[in-house]
Amino acid sequence: MASLSAIYLRSLGVIFAIAFISYHVQYPALSSRAGIEPSERLFRRAFPTLHASVVEKGYADADTFVELLSVLGVVLSALIASGIIHHGTLVLAVTAIYHFVATLGASFYTFQWDILLVETGFLTGLCFAPWRSVRASSGKQCEVGSWPLRFLLFKLMYMSGVVKIQANCPAWQNLTALEFHFATQCLPGPLAWYASQLHPFLLRLGVAATFVIEIPAAFLLISPFVSMRKIGAWLQILLQVLIILTGSYNFFNLLTIALCMPCMIGEESSADERKAKQLSVGHRLQVLACATFLAWACKEMFVLENGQNAVGLRLTTSSQDCDVLLEWAIPLALVATLVFAAVTGVRGIAKKNANRFTVAVHTLVCCACISIAAVPFLSLSNTHQPTFLGVRWDINRSKTWNTFRRHSSRVSHGYGLFRRMTGVGHQQHQSDEPVGWAGLPPSIVARPEIILEARIDDSEEWRELDFRWKPGRVDKRPRQAAPHQPRFDWRMWFAALGTVQRNPWLVSFVHKILLGCPAVLDLLDEPELAAGTQRITSVRANLYEYDFTRLGTKWARRIPGAHIVNASSDQVWSRKLVGQYFPPLEVGNQSLLDFLTHAGYDPSGCSTTEDRCKG
Repeated sequence: MASLSAIYLRSLGVIFAIAFISYHVQYPALSSRAGIEPSERLFRRAFPTLHASVVEKGYADADTFVELLSVLGVVLSALIASGIIHHGTLVLAVTAIYHFVATLGASFYTFQWDILLVETGFLTGLCFAPWRSVRASSGKQCEVGSWPLRFLLFKLMYMSGVVKIQANCPAWQNLTALEFHFATQCLPGPLAWYASQLHPFLLRLGVAATFVIEIPAAFLLISPFVSMRKIGAWLQILLQVLIILTGSYNFFNLLTIALCMPCMIGEESSADERKAKQLSVGHRLQVLACATFLAWACKEMFVLENGQNAVGLRLTTSSQDCDVLLEWAIPLALVATLVFAAVTGVRGIAKKNANRFTVAVHTLVCCACISIAAVPFLSLSNTHQPTFLGVRWDINRSKTWNTFRRHSSRVSHGYGLFRRMTGVGHQQHQSDEPVGWAGLPPSIVARPEIILEARIDDSEEWRELDFRWKPGRVDKRPRQAAPHQPRFDWRMWFAALGTVQRNPWLVSFVHKILLGCPAVLDLLDEPELAAGTQRITSVRANLYEYDFTRLGTKWARRIPGAHIVNASSDQVWSRKLVGQYFPPLEVGNQSLLDFLTHAGYDPSGCSTTEDRCKG
């Protein structure tokens, strides 16, 4: 039977393969010479030596080189996923390739999951993957190398929970975030509409459970006791599965689940020994301690209240309370993890037939990686002066600290998912009495969405352009995109939160489809346009506010402006026009060309195969 170490490495290989395949199929439209943001210029600036050695010497053009690397990444990832090779150098090579191609992906590859995948690959290759054998042993568990990955998962979850409180976002403070989330997330999943119909109290319990899993339960992940770590890991897995069921977050949830596996690794033992441990008094005491700790955390963080028309739930932990907690929790978590890793290393040195020098070096490397991974974690406090044992660390004034933080940022990053809830609407006519559930203001969803319209051929009528994944027509049900991430559809969500001036890539996209570039037209769900049988002559964009339609429940009818439908209706969205996002643009529009030139884009047009070969 394969060990958890081997299963984790295989899982990571699968995730890397998914990431590379998703990258490869989208490269022509997003980053090729004919794409929205050509990678050539960024390649020359970010990797000048490699560009000079490969492209300038004529061995391959930029597009061919990047596409070959992405294919190589798929092949190497498949070797890891199959279990044929798990060597640390291979994991680091795959990580380096993904870091390279993601960097060339520019604004389409700046998401936290891309950063997390690189950091996970770095820690896995350096600390967890075998170096003295080709693949992980079927029985041997890598416990010392597990500690950096446990700390990484702790950092990811703890920071994601804390930033929600620090942001002072009313939706998180009132525990109403899920009443907005299902409709306002970037790409809702097929079950998101059904989840949005749930009773508000259940949704607010879900927000409370999210806080418990991300903040107090995260400490269980770095416990020295495997029983406690397993409880913490299963809670994280539960949260990720629920997210997978209602949203499309590419490989991120799978990666988070994979990171739970090193938390479950303990001392090697037989099946009979493990069963005996589960029945032991020590194991039961650990489970009881976890339950007591989580119950205490719930009591400290939340309170039940009698609202105006129902029993409500309220978060009592404020941003100030969070800052006080961070002052001792951050240094304590770091020091404790370093101590646990060191003790694990010492126990490894004491084993019979152990290569003491190798284990000692491995332990030191793991401790160094934990310290590097903690750099952004230590900067989380708003005071920037964490306190431990009465000593205040004034990290901002330390030149050594600032230098260390700058250099470590290449392999260690901070995380903060869903810091503020977007798409929160406002009641147009204020009333003295709140009309929402349990005495709170109504949860009015107003998801901003850009809708592109085009004139086709010689027609004077404007026709809405369909995309494969993002919301559009009101009867278009959300589709399951994960583990693939449609980068363009995802970026359209962010563009709707700002202005066209801050999103020049969208103007580049419009320019490309006006010119009829096949690779970019393929981003649309328009077969006639992609086949070239129809041609776009003009494009404009309008901004709408979207919300899911609602079933006629008692709580849904309390939401002003909610569009009530019956269960048999095909309409899943309701929308309201806000205004124009950008005016009509035609081929050769001088303001469009000037805008692209000023933003650093080449407005010359589509690159043909002949042009690419000549380049």
